[in-house]
Order: sequence, then C-alpha cells, then structure tokens
Amino acid sequence: MTTPEMPRRSFLFSFGLERLGLVALRAPYLSLALIVILSALAVFGVSRLRVDDSLSELFRTNTEEFRKYEQIDSRFPSSEYDVLVVVEGKDLLSRKKLTAFREAVIELQLTDGVSGLVSMLSARGIPDATGYAPPVVPDELPQDDAAYKKVIDALAENDIVKGKFLSGDGELALIVISLDRALVEKNTARTVIGGIKEVADQQLAGSGLTAKLTGAPVMQLEIRNAVERDRLVYNGLGFAVGFVVAYLFFRRLSLTLIAVLGPTIAILWTLGVLGGLDFRLNLFINVITPLILVSGFSDSMHLVFAIRRDILAGMDRIEAASNAVREVAPACLLTAMNQAISIVSFAFADSALIRTFGLAALMAVAISYTAVAVVVPTLAAIFVRREPAAAVDPHEREEGGVGVLQRFSDSVIGYVGARPAPFVLAGIAAVLITGHAFFALKPMYRLADQVPDKEQALSATGSLDSKLTGANPVHVMIEWKGGQDAAAGAAPAASDVIGLYDVGTLGVIAEAHRVLEREAGLGNVWSLESLRRWLDAAGDASIPTIRKYVGILPDHLVRRFIAADERAVLVTARLPDIDASEILPVVEKIDHALEPVRKAHPGYEISVTGLPAIAARNSATLISELTWGLVGDIFLVFIFLGIALRAWLVGVASILSSLFPIFATGALLYYTGQGLQFASIVAITVAFSLAIDSTIHFLNRFRLEEERLGPGPDSAREALARTAHHIGPAVILTTVVLALGLGVTMLSDLPSLRLFGELASVCLFASLLGQLVILPAVVALYRKKYPLRSVAAQRIS
Repeated sequence: MTTPEMPRRSFLFSFGLERLGLVALRAPYLSLALIVILSALAVFGVSRLRVDDSLSELFRTNTEEFRKYEQIDSRFPSSEYDVLVVVEGKDLLSRKKLTAFREAVIELQLTDGVSGLVSMLSARGIPDATGYAPPVVPDELPQDDAAYKKVIDALAENDIVKGKFLSGDGELALIVISLDRALVEKNTARTVIGGIKEVADQQLAGSGLTAKLTGAPVMQLEIRNAVERDRLVYNGLGFAVGFVVAYLFFRRLSLTLIAVLGPTIAILWTLGVLGGLDFRLNLFINVITPLILVSGFSDSMHLVFAIRRDILAGMDRIEAASNAVREVAPACLLTAMNQAISIVSFAFADSALIRTFGLAALMAVAISYTAVAVVVPTLAAIFVRREPAAAVDPHEREEGGVGVLQRFSDSVIGYVGARPAPFVLAGIAAVLITGHAFFALKPMYRLADQVPDKEQALSATGSLDSKLTGANPVHVMIEWKGGQDAAAGAAPAASDVIGLYDVGTLGVIAEAHRVLEREAGLGNVWSLESLRRWLDAAGDASIPTIRKYVGILPDHLVRRFIAADERAVLVTARLPDIDASEILPVVEKIDHALEPVRKAHPGYEISVTGLPAIAARNSATLISELTWGLVGDIFLVFIFLGIALRAWLVGVASILSSLFPIFATGALLYYTGQGLQFASIVAITVAFSLAIDSTIHFLNRFRLEEERLGPGPDSAREALARTAHHIGPAVILTTVVLALGLGVTMLSDLPSLRLFGELASVCLFASLLGQLVILPAVVALYRKKYPLRSVAAQRIS
C-alpha cells in the first residue's frame, strides 16, 4: 500500500541542510564508505585526547587578579604544588610510633620525585653561641622516660609545630613534600605519587599509623583517573542500558543498532575533532558526550520510528528512509540550531574553561546533526529488511512494547486535549512556583565537589580541616619594583631602592602576617616573619642573622615564601575546604585589613590570592552569569522558533513545556537545601536540549498532520491524536533510555558528575511530563481560540 504523501516544508534559515540525508540516500554504499573512513580518522583523533586536571582553569580569566595567581606558580614553585602526607594514629608521639614516623620521613626524602620535605621533625631549638640550632627531636631518642617526655613536651609546645604540623590531640602529624617538577613530568605524576604512597605505607606498616595523601598534585591525579575511568565505564554502561531498553521495545536488532549507532558515531566524530584540535577533557568537556547522546539519540529515535512505521506498512526501505528524512530531518535541524542558541552564551563567558566548553559544544551540535542525519538513513537503506506489503497500517494500533507506549501516550494526550484549560492553568502555576524557587537558588562552589570523594585526598583533607587549620592555601603576595618606599619609616640599609632585607620590607611582611593571624583568625601562617620570630625568641633577630639563616635553609623551603629574584614574598595561611560563599567574607576581611598597610607603604604592591581566594571571588559571579545567560538564550530560542517556522503557536506552545523541567529541577535543589553549582547549570542545559528537541518534533508532526487534514471542526483534535500516536512512543522511549543512560553517572566517584546524573534524570522525567501534558494542553487550547483557517496555509497560526 502507499501512504498519503505528507506535505513537505522547510523553514527559514534552513539553507537546505535538512536534505543531507537525501543526498546520502542517492548513493548509500558510497555514503557508508565515507562514514567508515571518517570514523577511522576520528579514532585517531580520540587517541590524542588528554585530560585537563587543573584545579584553577575554571577561574582562568583575562584579568589582573588571575595573572597575579599565575605568578605564584612561576615565582614560588613550591607554594601550590605540595603533596601533603597526613599521618594518623593513637599515641602518635609514643616512642615506637615516633620511630616509625622518623623512618618514614627519612625514606620519603629519598623517594624519586621528592625535592624536599618539612615535618614536625624539622623543628629546631634555640641556636647556641655558634649559631647551631639543634633539632627539637634528636637523632637518637632518649631511652630514659623522663628525658623522652621532656623532648615530646618541647615538640608539642613548639610554635613551629603545634597546630601546624601536629594536632592538639597528638593523633595527627603532617608531612609537606615539595615535588621535583622535572622528575614528575618525566616519570608521570601517577608514578611519583604512587611511589610516595607506597613508601609511606611500607614504613608505617605494623606501627598502628596510617598515611593518606592530599594536596593539589594528588587531587589532580585523582581527577584525571576519575575522568578517564568515567569516560570509559559510564559511557559504555549508558550505551549498553540504552541498547537493551531500545531492543526490548523494537524487537528488531537492525532498528536497535541503527538507533544506537547514530548518536554513537556522532560522539566518535565529535571526540575525534576535539582530540585533533587538542581540546582537553575535563568536567565540562566530558559533558559533551551526554549532550550529544541526548540530542543525537532523540533525533535518531524519531528517524527510526518514522522509518519503522513505513517499513511495517510494506514500503521500500529507500523510500521509507527518504520519507523519514523529509518528515523528521527539518525538526532535527531546527533542534540543532536551537541547541546552538541555548549554549552560545557559554562561548563568550569570562572563564576560559567555560568558554572552551561553549566552543566545543557548538562544534558538537553541528557534528551531531550531520552524523545522525547521514548515518541513520544510510544504515536503514542498507540493513533494514523489507516487510510484506500492507503488514501494518500506520494509523492502526501496534502490539508489543511500542504498542504499550502508543496506547499510554494516546490516552494521556487524548484526555488532556479534551479538557486543556485546567492543565494549562496547572502548567502556568507549576512554572511560576518552581520558577520562584529556581531564581531563589544561591550559587555554591566547593573544591571538594570537583574531586573524587571515595579516594584518599578528600579523606586526608577532611582530617586536616578538623584537626589542623585546613589544606587550602591562601596567600598575601607582596611585590616591589625597586623604587624607594617613601613611607617606610627608615632609610634602606645599603641603597636607595627597596630590598628584601630592608626594615620597611620586613615590616610590611610582619603586618601582613599579623593580619592573617589576628584580623582573619587563620592558623598555620608562614612567611619570613615566622623565621624572624623564631630568631627573636632566641635573642637575635637582626637583619644579618635573618639573612644568614635564609641562606642556611634548603632552597625548596625558601622558595615557598621568597621569590628567586628577591622582589616578591608570600605570606601563606591555610583554610578548610568550605563553600566559596563562606570563604569570600574572610578574603574580603583580609583585603580590607591590608588597606592601611598599602597606604602606609605605597612602594609595595600587596594582593590577596590563591585558589580559595580566586574561587570565592569568581564562582558566584560565573554561576550567576551562566544562569542568566541560559535563561536569556532559552527565551531567544522561543523567539527563533516562532520566526523560523513563521508561527506564533510554535513560540507560545514551547514556553511552558520547556521551562517547566528547568524550573522543576531548580526547585528540587532549592527545597533540598542545595545551591546552584556548575554541574547543575550543565545538567539543566543538557536537559533543556532534550525538552526543546521533543517539543520541536511534537510541533513539527502536529503541523504535518494538521496540514494533511486541513481545516475543520475536529481537525485540531484529530491532528493532536495522530501526533500522540506517532510521536508519543518516541518521546517516552527516548526519555526512559536517556534517563537510564545518564543516570548511571550517579555511580561516579566525582560528586559533581553524580549531581549531574541525578539532576539530568529528574529533569528528563519532568520534561516528559511537559511533553505529554503541558504541551498538548497548550496546543489544544490555542487551536480552540485560533483554529486553522486555510487548507493551503503553510503555517499554523
């Protein structure tokens, strides 16, 4: 039998791109050969993908503030590249356990990749007449209990040790290791950090002490491992779940493979291009895969459903694929264009990481549409077998899994369409209530959310937060260019320019040190002032003595707080890992307290920096910009839809059903006491892609059915019923498959990725509610008020 020819119609700005599939169908085997060749090239590009494990890239901006932060890495190479070894155990200061700790420290100093370390055993006593400062803990521990207790008491009360390298309860000790960056680059961080962990475990085995590693290099390694593992495990598991569910409904291997291979090849091509262009994998770029999975799988499913319908009606597979391209491809192209509009604001964000994600996502949208539009018709034309003629009428009910979905969607949409007003009012109320909650969300950012929480780094960081002062460094950087400080209060010692050992310079360092300790209430503060205070307690804190001891200290320790050119110093304190909103008042308090120092010493440039400071200042701004950018882009999408299809109905009908899943997800965050994080914005963006995708396919089919039926008293109701019959199963099945596929990310070790999976799944099911209830109600109510006027009309308005 032959099916009635559906009216063909493009839309504004399509540029003929919706006909790509028809071009491929002219020579399907040649198209298949090109697909294979491009896929092989993409595999090469994928092999070039590398992981970006930077903790600061998210906040990289073209600002003086970030350039100051970057200077720390170059001028103070040890300051933010420490491995922190957290040793814990009861009675840590007992003779047996302290001996084991000492042996571990000695072996760690000899471990490949370690340039030096500092621990409680580095503490020195008061220098003698010759200037020699004996260690607080001697090389040979006293055997006499009284003498040993005296050593331990001196160690526990030492100003350098207590609260900095040893907890107040004596159950935690900290070892700070400086890495040799050249050796780390040569041997890889995995090898060096793994070697440190192995040595620590071996030396502490049987002692009752345990060692955990943290610090930026350890966190970066764990992020890299998690990103690589998640990319393979969860993407593969997600596709496997999608394949099984799709097969249970299609019951045909060829259709299932085609539905899955479309987005699979789209992902392969996209990752190949990104790898070839040297994009680096990170939390955001990793989201490209589910973004393509959502849009690509949805488009692929709609194409396959259309092909299946005609094949079951006995149509030739080439003709069936051609009809599917004519009916569905315009909606797929329009979906891709709207996705591009919804993420275009990311490409202009201040953050380099988000800007890179925006560019990558725009490329992904274009590649995904091209791949699905070409791959699905090509594979269908070659691999789908022909059914006996007139096997199934396309308007009759089916059996099996698709039949169940069809009957469900028919009944729901039929019920809603018969009484649309209350459902439209309910939809408006739901959008207003959830929208209020969405816009009441406060931005949140914690470093811990970016790091795997089932590994050692966060566990060790938690111990430091609770028993010491934290693990995250915040710095006051003091710089001078060589001019005289007119308000220093004393003439420079040897020249008319500012020097490191000038009275004025040492005074500024002391003031900054005091601000961190007293004004901000921070602990574990380190600077040249720490050395001066120690020497002062010994009775000689003269400038020559300070200079002498700086020369004695190992280079890795000196470079923590004095730049090699001696024109900049750091005063460093450590903060616990808390939300950026809690850190910001501390940073602002430090900045405010330093203002009198800046005014009194105009020859010095004093800035507060470090990753916690950068995150505190920028995270809320970035999240707010992304949120409002997304909302603005969403409304731009509605306007574009109306203009492109020359129909008010399209723009109006798409608003409620597309906003509801976004606002509902935000309301869930709000009422569960969570804030708006970077992962939340990405999850909402991905879910909006599916919401607008399903909306466009629904409205496109409704337009086709309505034009076919023409105007009449029941034409809108019949067109809505046929749209539900054809589109409903695809929308439901797509949502179920994607929710399960993306939901597997809830098993990830990365908190941000788990949050993404949870929110994406919730948002997808909210989107399904919007497509089956709100959208049909709006369409039905609109058509009651504004019925179709002309058979020849090429628009639904």
